[in-house]
Amino acid sequence: MEFLDLSYNELSGMIPSSLCLLTRLTYLDLSGNMFNGSIPSCLGNLSSLTTLHLSANMFNGSIPSYLGNLSSLTSLQLEYNQLSGSIPASLGNLSSLSYLDLSGNELSGSIPDFLGSLSSLNELQLGHNQLNGIIPYSLGNLSLLSSVGVSNNNLTGTVPPSFARLSSLASFYADGNHFNETIFPSSFPASLNELSLSLKQSIPETFFNNLTNLWGLYLFDCVLNISKTWIPPFQLSQLQLVSCMIDGEVPPWLSTQFSLEWLELVNTGLVGQIPSWLCETSPMLYALNLSGNHLEGSLFLNASICMHLEILDASRNKLSGPIPSMCSPSMATLTLRDNLFSGNIPVSLSKCSSLGVLNLGNNSLEGTLPHEFSQLSELYSLVVHNNKLKGSLPSSIANCSELQVLDIGNNLFGEEIPSSLKNLSMLRVLVMKGNNFTGSIPPELGQLTNLQILLLSSNNISGPIPHTIVLLQAMMIESQDGYLLSNPNTTELYHDGIDMTLKGTDQHYTYILSTLTCIDLSNNKLEGEIPFNFGKLKGLRLLNLSMNNLNGTIPNSLGEMRQLEELDLSRNHFSGQIPAELESLSYLGSLNLSNNNLSGSIPQGRHITGTFGESSYSGNPNLWGCPLPQNCSWPQFVAPPRLVLVNKGKKIIEYPWYKIAVGLSYGAAFGGIISLIVLKINWRRKYFNKIDTILKFLFPWMKNWTL
Repeated sequence: MEFLDLSYNELSGMIPSSLCLLTRLTYLDLSGNMFNGSIPSCLGNLSSLTTLHLSANMFNGSIPSYLGNLSSLTSLQLEYNQLSGSIPASLGNLSSLSYLDLSGNELSGSIPDFLGSLSSLNELQLGHNQLNGIIPYSLGNLSLLSSVGVSNNNLTGTVPPSFARLSSLASFYADGNHFNETIFPSSFPASLNELSLSLKQSIPETFFNNLTNLWGLYLFDCVLNISKTWIPPFQLSQLQLVSCMIDGEVPPWLSTQFSLEWLELVNTGLVGQIPSWLCETSPMLYALNLSGNHLEGSLFLNASICMHLEILDASRNKLSGPIPSMCSPSMATLTLRDNLFSGNIPVSLSKCSSLGVLNLGNNSLEGTLPHEFSQLSELYSLVVHNNKLKGSLPSSIANCSELQVLDIGNNLFGEEIPSSLKNLSMLRVLVMKGNNFTGSIPPELGQLTNLQILLLSSNNISGPIPHTIVLLQAMMIESQDGYLLSNPNTTELYHDGIDMTLKGTDQHYTYILSTLTCIDLSNNKLEGEIPFNFGKLKGLRLLNLSMNNLNGTIPNSLGEMRQLEELDLSRNHFSGQIPAELESLSYLGSLNLSNNNLSGSIPQGRHITGTFGESSYSGNPNLWGCPLPQNCSWPQFVAPPRLVLVNKGKKIIEYPWYKIAVGLSYGAAFGGIISLIVLKINWRRKYFNKIDTILKFLFPWMKNWTL
């Protein structure tokens, strides 16, 4: 066998050593699997290998030095694993190597000088590691080098002037570093097509004079010192300026870029209005991101001209007026949150058949949610929170079968929660908090097996917590993979965020991770008990049932929710003791059981009493023990003795012999003393004389009284 490609399957475990018996192998690709452990040393014996691709697995440890024995190797791809340590010097022996990709690992140390001796190297990718030091001057010796990527490391210094000799260099990615010396334009060859930099320096227009072949420019954390009359020497198709200060309005020089397809001007301090010529001068524009600026006025983009626009993000500005009735045939993402838009949501948006993301949150929109949105068969995320929308939630929204995020929180919606939501089988996030919903929680919500966030707080919902809530399968998974909830088919710019109340304060999650699982039913009118098997939701991290009318005891099963980080059951009518099982919640960082009818002693475990203060338990008159002041100095509490089971026929009777013995002992002692006082007159006189003496000492006004 000479060629073996098993890439992008679901293979796991370690690479078997028997694979190394294929000594004639020239091509080996195991990328995109779930292999783990270290890269086996026997691969160094496959001397005929020209291609070795192990990317996108879970390999750990260091890069094996024996890979330097593969003298015929032309392509080595180890990107996106968990490899650590430094880049081994033995790789300097790979004189035939033309492609080296070590990006997306945990590599440390400096970029070695010996890489400059790999004369055949055409592409070098080292981004997304922990490399430090400077970019070696020796890399300027690689005359065949066409692409260099060192983004998102800890590099300092500058771009070496030797790079000017790289006449074949087409792309250079170095953003996300800490360059602390001036980067000179003379360091870049005229052949450059793509340039990505993070540099805290002022960039004049002369910086680009030699970059006539540039079509992709990506700049971060800089200050652009460019005149309004500047005409660039290049024609860009992609421009990304993030946290680069621009003085004034959208730069007029953009009107000279007739081939723009991707334009991002994010957090650049732009003021004024969005110019109508953006699409007119760049008719092929398909992605426009102007978020995080100070743009004002109305949003006016002619849909007939911006016919290729797929992604529009104008969030976090001061745009006002009605949302325009614009919809290009290919519109996939429309994000207008955090502005001043008013009026109704245009029904015409329902004609955007390709729309996957619609985020209109944090505006002043009124009216109802158009029932025509049920026609958006590709809709993945619908966010309209923090507006003034009213009416009912259209039951037809359940026709949006691809919907994963539905956030209508903090509006004026009312009536009952439609049971038809059960048809949203892909739904992961349901936020309906801060409205006027009435009725009970539909038991059918338990059919949403992918749901991981359920926020129904601050409504007028009554009735019990449905027992079907324990069927939410996504909340049963204890170990989540931590991926972002986003749809790669609809957007490359957008990730869903969410506002949540944590530890009594409102917090915003910029991204929703699959590890975030939450149920918040607080501030409603719920009654009855917590389902006894609620602990089946073992993956739940946040649970808030406060400010309701719930009663009964706290289920012991909550102790099985080992991932729980916040638990709030305050301001209800819970009774009985605090389950000792809560001590096993080692991740619990916030606990509030205050203002209930709990009784007995607080479980005296290291976590429960050592982590949480008095406020976690206050407002329970019959509750005592540390950290409450009542009997906090009481001796150490011990668990009650085990019960002795006695079999009487078909019945099993539990006799707590310890408690019986103690009770009989106290009874006998007390009874004996009383008997002596009653039967022996001299004991009786001595007893009451002693009582008289004590009372007259404590209460002098009783000196003439006698018992």
